[in-house]
Amino acid sequence: MVALPHDRGQTGHGKEGIFAMVSKDELKGLVERIFEARREGDLDSLMSFLADDCVFRVVGNQHLAPLTDPVVGAEALRRTMRQLIDGWDMKAIEFVSIHVDGNVALVHRRGRMRCGATEFDTEIMDKMTFEDGKVKECVEFIDTLQTAVILNLVQAPAVQM
Repeated sequence: MVALPHDRGQTGHGKEGIFAMVSKDELKGLVERIFEARREGDLDSLMSFLADDCVFRVVGNQHLAPLTDPVVGAEALRRTMRQLIDGWDMKAIEFVSIHVDGNVALVHRRGRMRCGATEFDTEIMDKMTFEDGKVKECVEFIDTLQTAVILNLVQAPAVQM
């Protein structure tokens, strides 16, 4: 069970709001709403699910920086999420599975993604940790070689998208 705002429209944190314990299915529903906001490009809705001190990072080494640099705090998250929404079209990405263990959700997604004029098939895995009904940390695992090729960080002529 995880603490979420009792009233779905409520945005209070910690002691400011009234929180109810929710089931795995309810947390899965919350995860689905988060990714629906991302898929639809609804930045305000997406931000409403993130804690003010949320940490977001893509797993990878320094060669993919700044993509792999941790993003912390509401202002930085808003800028980063705006860039991701504007640059990476995820409308054709679907859920493969969502597993919940306590306050952690493991989310496996796959499908067609578009970055600029480049469309490609991909898979993504997210580890989302919740606190007081908001995402406290999101660690995203992506195909880093594919991303590096798309961002022109490496040359891989034999790689097909």
